[in-house]
Amino acid sequence: MNTPAKLVPIGLALLALGALGCSPLGFTSSTGSQARQPIGDEDESSDQDSSAEDEDELNEDEPDAPEDEPEAPENEPDEPEDAPEDEPDEPGDDTNGAVAQDAAELVSVDLPTELSCAATYWASIEMRNTGLATWTRAAGYKLGTVDDSDPFYGPDTRIWLDEGDSVAPGETHTFEFELSASNSDGVYTTDWQMVHEAVAWFGDVTTEQVGVTCSAATWCDPLTANSATSGFADKSTHGGNFSAAGWQTTSGQDQLLLQLDSPLGSAGSLSIDVSNFDPTTQYTGTKHQIINMYTTDDGSQGVFQSDEAWWNLRTGSNYGTGFKLLAAPNGGNSREEVRLIENASWNPNQTYTFTVSWDAQSLDVYVDGVHLENLGFDGRVRPLEYIFIGKDNVYDGQVGPIYSNLCVSNTP
Repeated sequence: MNTPAKLVPIGLALLALGALGCSPLGFTSSTGSQARQPIGDEDESSDQDSSAEDEDELNEDEPDAPEDEPEAPENEPDEPEDAPEDEPDEPGDDTNGAVAQDAAELVSVDLPTELSCAATYWASIEMRNTGLATWTRAAGYKLGTVDDSDPFYGPDTRIWLDEGDSVAPGETHTFEFELSASNSDGVYTTDWQMVHEAVAWFGDVTTEQVGVTCSAATWCDPLTANSATSGFADKSTHGGNFSAAGWQTTSGQDQLLLQLDSPLGSAGSLSIDVSNFDPTTQYTGTKHQIINMYTTDDGSQGVFQSDEAWWNLRTGSNYGTGFKLLAAPNGGNSREEVRLIENASWNPNQTYTFTVSWDAQSLDVYVDGVHLENLGFDGRVRPLEYIFIGKDNVYDGQVGPIYSNLCVSNTP
């Protein structure tokens, strides 16, 4: 086939390039005998006047493009696996200095270092919100006992914010709560930290080692005056009369209430002398309270819906000339009761000593040293602390008895 006239210059140009060791695509040949590269599109230095028909004829011999994309060169750098060190943290990540969503700083703390057996202590912990979120009760922000337990606080393990509390970033909040010492000697750890409920614990942890010392002790009050004696934190009267003989009830509404300096431990006792005691002539109703102990100063029917411990000695026409003993170590559902000496005879001129003692398992009652009854008293979670003589907050007192020489003992 005859070569078209317009291809002659192109051919001569190609031969010249080959003689110089160059391929028409711009790559330098390593040897002059290397096979020629396939002809592709014309270089920009080619004859710009070539017709479209000439270009079509040249492209008839051009090989098809490969079906697969060529692989990247082996020495192409890989994508970095880790972000650069100076890349900013995500919100809530404080590992590289960014402010966390939840963060807290301890400002001040008031925790005990020593307590007597079964004693209580009003503690406080002040925390500053150093995070981004605002602390509210609804959002689940609380002060919590580390590991969800504390030897001085329970059964709840959280100190809640009040409904109206809102602690914005930078502000502080003081959590106040009551701690109660155990009934055994030893050194115990109390520790606290902020918690975002169902999210995470966060912020500073405050820890204190508290030594608890338990020793036998007895506190007595003759009940001849309104002032409190050693061992009693408070003494209040509602009616009744004090005299050298003691305190006497003059109406069913009379009440003498004493609070101990420290709640009693797992074992203890109360004894009190009673004179001018004549149930056959002094009853004005079916039920009268005479001597009672409670966990709190509530002393009412509310204890039935709580975990409060209490015991009562009750007289009244329901029980003849005797009385009834009631004991509840943990709320109303734990109550036991028994009627005692319903056909007893009493001498108003004689002084009788009533004694109630208890330990971690049971409670006993005595009159003049004679044991009358034993009731179960195990499962207490709150210690006894308040003494009601005469009326409690449910039933009227028996009118006429004179109470004196009250003594309360704590036995470790």
